[in-house]
Amino acid sequence: MRRPRGILFLLIIILGLLPAFGESIKTSRIKKVGVSPNFIALSPDGSKLYATSYGTDELLRIDLSKKVVSDSILIGSSPLGLAVSADGKTGFVACKDSSTIAVVDLVSFRTVADIKVGGLPNFVAISPRGYRAYVTNYGRTKEGLLHIVDVRERTVLSTIKMGISPFALAVSPTTEMVYVVMGGENEVWVVDPDQQAIVAKIPVGEAPDGIAITPDGKRVFVANSRSNDLSVIDTQHMRVQVTVPVGKGPFGLAVSPDGKRLFVVNTGSRNVWILPTDLSTLDAVTFNVDRGPTDIKVAPDNRTVYVINEMSNSLTIADAPLQ
Repeated sequence: MRRPRGILFLLIIILGLLPAFGESIKTSRIKKVGVSPNFIALSPDGSKLYATSYGTDELLRIDLSKKVVSDSILIGSSPLGLAVSADGKTGFVACKDSSTIAVVDLVSFRTVADIKVGGLPNFVAISPRGYRAYVTNYGRTKEGLLHIVDVRERTVLSTIKMGISPFALAVSPTTEMVYVVMGGENEVWVVDPDQQAIVAKIPVGEAPDGIAITPDGKRVFVANSRSNDLSVIDTQHMRVQVTVPVGKGPFGLAVSPDGKRLFVVNTGSRNVWILPTDLSTLDAVTFNVDRGPTDIKVAPDNRTVYVINEMSNSLTIADAPLQ
């Protein structure tokens, strides 16, 4: 299902993409971050960090200045993906085993609503305009779902049928097209939310998991955990432009707010690779993290990086100086 790539360009990538271990990146650690924490979200101003604790059915708030978990609340069962509203006041959490989206008032830090969606919801993203949230759902059969949620009314506006195992998603900041990782299809499906239609199905690597989009909406990066590479999608032509080898078991991805750098969490390698989003150089800068890294976020300063480590119950904080 994978498209042929330019052989010469791939050889250049394979030969040139060697981690630059000489550059030193300072890291610190916050311990005792729940049990099996798996996804994180930053407030828009970067002052607050939230994490889902899968093993304790909690949402955690982390005090970044004191480097401790400052607050925790029970939400739905088996919380996974989460997102924070544009004003930083509301959180939306996909609770897989309770089949709900928990709506959390982040000011008072309490659950104010549970949106029942059925199935097994797993990932949430909010549109750039802030009016809609998009939620992927494994479903109860082979057929997955994508829910479109009204953020203000806290209701499901519509549901679109998907293929096998829809997981992570990214929303274009320019067109609001929704790019959904289809783990069971080895594809990314592109959804037009206004038309409620699937407009493209793009073959990627094996076992795709993570996804990230550049602020200009021109490139989508997909982490393929089984083929140990990234698929780089040209959104204008709706096809994979190039495939880039990375570390072992890439999972979480993040693009810096300025759009210049891509951060790749390699779960199997227990490290993070940093690459320029334009691939102008193929020398990756790396730093190590704890066991079982999954999700990653970059602060508004474009250099402070947060990585949640599921198997270590910890958060790694890295200072990645601007180049």
